[in-house]
Amino acid sequence: MAPRIDAVAKARGATRYAADTMLPGMCHAVLVRSPVKHAWIGGFDLTAARAVPGVIGVFTANDMPEITFGRRVKDIPILARGKVRFIGERVAAVVAETRAQAEEAALRVDVQYEELPPVLDATAALEPGAQAVHDSPWEYPGAVVTKADPVNTQSHVTSGDAAEANELLARSAHMVDKTYATPSGHQGYLEPQACVASVQDGTIQVWASDKSPYRVRDELAACLKLDPSDIVVHPVAIGGDFGGKGLIGETPLCVQLARLTGRPVKLAVRYSEDLSATSPRHSMALRVRAGCDRDGRLQVLRVDAVADGGAYAGFKPRVNVDLSGLGDAGSPYRIPAVHTDVRIAYTNSVPRGHMRAPAAPQTTFAVESALDELALKVGIAPVELRRRNLLRGGEPNIHGITWAQCRGQETLDAALGAASGQCPAPAGWLTGRGVGVYDRHTTRAARTSLRLAAEDDGGIRAEVAVPETGTGSHTVARRILAEGLGVPEDTVRVVHVPTDELPYDRGAGGSRVSVGLGAVAAAAVKAWADRGEQNAVTVEIDDDLGADVTSYCVQIADVAVDPATGEIRVLRIVSAVDVADILNPAAHSMQLDGGTAMGYGFACLEDLQIEDGQVWSGTLGEFKLPSTRDVPPLDTVLVTGGSGIAPLNIKAAGELTNVPTAAAIANAVAAATNVRVRSLPIRAETVWAALQHERTTTGGRV
Repeated sequence: MAPRIDAVAKARGATRYAADTMLPGMCHAVLVRSPVKHAWIGGFDLTAARAVPGVIGVFTANDMPEITFGRRVKDIPILARGKVRFIGERVAAVVAETRAQAEEAALRVDVQYEELPPVLDATAALEPGAQAVHDSPWEYPGAVVTKADPVNTQSHVTSGDAAEANELLARSAHMVDKTYATPSGHQGYLEPQACVASVQDGTIQVWASDKSPYRVRDELAACLKLDPSDIVVHPVAIGGDFGGKGLIGETPLCVQLARLTGRPVKLAVRYSEDLSATSPRHSMALRVRAGCDRDGRLQVLRVDAVADGGAYAGFKPRVNVDLSGLGDAGSPYRIPAVHTDVRIAYTNSVPRGHMRAPAAPQTTFAVESALDELALKVGIAPVELRRRNLLRGGEPNIHGITWAQCRGQETLDAALGAASGQCPAPAGWLTGRGVGVYDRHTTRAARTSLRLAAEDDGGIRAEVAVPETGTGSHTVARRILAEGLGVPEDTVRVVHVPTDELPYDRGAGGSRVSVGLGAVAAAAVKAWADRGEQNAVTVEIDDDLGADVTSYCVQIADVAVDPATGEIRVLRIVSAVDVADILNPAAHSMQLDGGTAMGYGFACLEDLQIEDGQVWSGTLGEFKLPSTRDVPPLDTVLVTGGSGIAPLNIKAAGELTNVPTAAAIANAVAAATNVRVRSLPIRAETVWAALQHERTTTGGRV
């Protein structure tokens, strides 16, 4: 198998990202951000900033069009106009010859604020009489709320019958009713948000760290009231995504600055800004009620969740169903009745957005923890409760879907087999084992396009519209095309081209890239065979929105806990994954192990510590992403022979193993200590306090 297309350039430091873009006459922009949570902007004094050598201009909302933008809900101003709504909001921009000059001038911008009472708690924000973050949020283009909703509602989605769920809960032989909490966390990509914009002969040229170039083009066009053909988004490498590179963020402002100055402008944020002012994961509170019969067979599941959406909804593409992981609560199991109620609230804090498998890690942590607590009430092992309730072939899931293949039982057995034996633990420490289960449907192909052209050296140039986010997707495209065309891999040259050279692409995300590449490559191979005298062919495929394949992931965590301090050591995580055909074994393995490492970080380390409306983990020294030394031993077993999505017979992998990890670890800690931690991350001090409380109430026993 040929090496990854991007491997050598990345190893040598030659890969060019958005912030590496250099254009003749380019200047640099730096943002002035609000230090307060909620306030009227009383005025500006820009005199000192403008006097700094090298400053080209200092700009406020008065210099910008009076418009708002967003991926679905158009509620984000280019620069704060009249009011600021969170600490870190853009209030002004300085453009100078060098970045150092722009940063110096930004420190000298004087903004007068008249502070207002902030809205800081998501649940309280939805209560009658709460202070409004936005006066009329239902009036924003794309809003999914009405005037009848609580004033700070970003969205409110329910599924299932609440009355039926309540009746079955009341009739259940055993029932749990617990609330779980998860914090906000950053996606942890290596490359901060960056953009370069230039206006050339009336055409706007953009280089942006965004995984959806065509959406950037279309959203910019809508925002600036231009035709999409007036905007070209150029390809650049994406230094990681995990859901955080799908917003157009600073791009409208960067374009406006290029228009105002008449020069190319680069706007690259520092990582401290990225951590505190972009679009982290939603923090959530989830009340889970689950009931079963005397034999532990599930009868009902009810999940009521409130998510903190922050000051703006516009960083989410589908705000009314954005937390789709909540709608899938309980989907691995046979449950007669499931009811979910999900509310996202506006607050005066950093706006929230996507992070790998939106809401699924939070929901799975809560539901899988509740199932362990339910098993304790029934008096059976947690694994046995799951075995009795996992879907089998031919049975409909909670949405009434009957999968072509349903391999939860096989995946559970594979995990248990791989986890046989004991893990060594320090003497005197408490040990326990926990399980977490997740299933995820594989999305069918999304709209994309591809062009094949003969090259002078006899090779084939494959022009693709989808960007490379670091997952190896372009390498996968080369292999698919080489096999279809019957040529060596090294004769196929995959090139990501600007948005004016191919029809369209929906962008990377949703575990759909390989499926889409497979479908468009198959169309391209057929067109190439039928090309006649042409030396190039262009193909485009439309969305195929069906979803008839699911994949299970079962994880088992072994932990040790020091009873004297509460310190937790994860000794091992075993992941069993239901797979079909695998296009690139090395890349597939990295996706699975990387996902588990991310799930471990969610469980034990990561917390932006948003308190009183402010992000306190504002550096990578404070926001604890897992390092190589942190990650426990990982054992992954593949349950092969699955039936996947045509034409490549593949299943999703990118948003699978990161989801059940936190539940498995939390359940293992509970098994070891007999105390339950219902909030993440699971810290030593939390476990120690719970152990102390247990000792007090049980007379010294743990």
